[in-house]
Amino acid sequence: MMLQRMRDNTQSLGFKILVGILIFVLAVFGFGAFDLFVDTDPEVANVGNRDITESVVAVETERARNRLLAELGEDADPAQIESVRLRGEVLEQLIQSAVMGEAADTLNLAVPMAAVDKSLTANPNFQVNGKFDSDLYVRLLQQSGYQPKEFRARVAEEMAVSQLQTVVNTTASLPRWQLREAAALLNQRRDIAWLPLTQGAYGPRAEISDEEINNHYAENRIEYRTEESLDLDYVILTATDLADSPNIEVTEEELKTAYTAELEALAGNEQRSASHILLRTSDERDDAATLELANELRAQLDAGGDFAATAKEHSDDPGSSSTGGELGAAGRGVYDPAFEKALFALNEGELSEPVKSKFGYHLIRLTKIEKPDEPTFDSKREELIARVKETKARELFVESVRQMDSLAFEKNTSLEPIAAEFGLTVESVDGIVRGTSSGLFANQQLRDAAFSEEVLDKGFNSKAVEFEESKAAVLRVRTRHEPAERPLDAVREDVIARIRAEKADVAIEQSATEALVQLEAGDSADSVTRSTGVAWQTAAQASRSQADIPEAVLKKAFELPLARGETSAGTGRAVARVTLDDGQALVVITSIRDGDIESMTEQEAQSLAQYFKGRVGEQEFTALYRTVEDDAGVRRRDSSGGQ
Repeated sequence: MMLQRMRDNTQSLGFKILVGILIFVLAVFGFGAFDLFVDTDPEVANVGNRDITESVVAVETERARNRLLAELGEDADPAQIESVRLRGEVLEQLIQSAVMGEAADTLNLAVPMAAVDKSLTANPNFQVNGKFDSDLYVRLLQQSGYQPKEFRARVAEEMAVSQLQTVVNTTASLPRWQLREAAALLNQRRDIAWLPLTQGAYGPRAEISDEEINNHYAENRIEYRTEESLDLDYVILTATDLADSPNIEVTEEELKTAYTAELEALAGNEQRSASHILLRTSDERDDAATLELANELRAQLDAGGDFAATAKEHSDDPGSSSTGGELGAAGRGVYDPAFEKALFALNEGELSEPVKSKFGYHLIRLTKIEKPDEPTFDSKREELIARVKETKARELFVESVRQMDSLAFEKNTSLEPIAAEFGLTVESVDGIVRGTSSGLFANQQLRDAAFSEEVLDKGFNSKAVEFEESKAAVLRVRTRHEPAERPLDAVREDVIARIRAEKADVAIEQSATEALVQLEAGDSADSVTRSTGVAWQTAAQASRSQADIPEAVLKKAFELPLARGETSAGTGRAVARVTLDDGQALVVITSIRDGDIESMTEQEAQSLAQYFKGRVGEQEFTALYRTVEDDAGVRRRDSSGGQ
């Protein structure tokens, strides 16, 4: 069996590498995404019988690009995204998705569309006031570039891979001795002491003379200048402004076209409940014999035979045979193309002729058709008007930005012509610096425009800068404030703080070096305290998650070795030095006590077992991926179709 083969290979694989990537990939792309497209364009890769085409890679690359821009926020510069590299990453993700699709097929995993619909209707992203809203659902999908049937198929695929993980995880096991060793390590306790040599301890000790202050200021005068800043004027145009413009008119024909498109989208959500009997070919039964059996069974059913009983006796589909062949409800884009074509050609209650798919021969009975309620044109009228206006506004926005750009260039000494042309208001802001991090000019693209040569040095209008979603701005400098030297009296406290910190760093380095030598020579902790003037901090029997110990100290303390049951270097301690955010610290451990699984509560032991069982499951999931990858074979082609 595949799972057994997978487990046989588990120990030789690095199980951490693929699991997180695969789950992300399948959640984002789905392992059958490319089956939803026509395959008339060039293939760039194959996994088993699955082809990945150029158009699919292009579509998914654009989606990945849009997701990345959204994650990076409004300051993201599209030009900084490396298209070639992104395309390569997307292709590899699609290949990984295809491999998992092969795994799901091999293990006969499927998710009823009723479960998919339940998941979608429960998703708060598609709800208004706690209830599923079909209009919101369709609109969000359209904004993301998905058709409803494509999106539903992807959700089904995501749920299927989750089911696949569950199968692997629930069958994973962990020996008791491994749990015992894990408990000994993870629940280990150590006696820890640390000497914090920090700015807070050493800074106040520093003596600073007027001469030092004057010399430091003279040598670093440029660092105490004011920062260059700009007072700006700007205008902003948005697609929303244009949507409210009287220049955008909506005709009845446009409304009816939008209404028809919405009905077509809803039609794609039609659900068909069906049952089937699957007959696979095998070494004992070739294609002709399988087809002959399918015809015989159909004749029996036409003569009044019980479909559920026949499915239980003859169907080779382990996922549905036990329930009489029931498949649940599904829409288009879910099943094998030949199966789907036959299913959607049936009337309610009809039985198909034998249908051949890549799985074998099917007898399909359509048990129920569920069509979504179609809203009336009048009930959707206002929403359709808003949607058509929004679409037109986006189209007009593109042209308007070009006009803004032209006016900004042609009338480059004022923003008034642009404001007059588009009915905008010239707005102002003062004190913008290169590192402004709040307000409108926290946007990097706008700041780059403000500090560009054309705007800053030549005094011209900026080009039209598009930012956020469907917004564009043109700006110009009203006043430029050059960097200016601040007198010593104005920055005296800053200078003193700088000198104090520098002196403290030198003193900390010297003290840490001397203290480490003392401790390694066997001197007592008290003698080190007398030398440094700093008190030790201690934590007896500290755990790995102790919250009141500095992170760097705790990490180093649990890395230090210490001989068990005997002293180390005659001192019974191990010593190290670490860097803190505000200085350094000496770390000493004097005792290590291993954890004991027998002393753990039942809940703690169960949590530990569950954690490591999950790790074993990850290992076996990766092994499953490798097994399927080897069996299916992955073939990559370049864009010209070569191997």
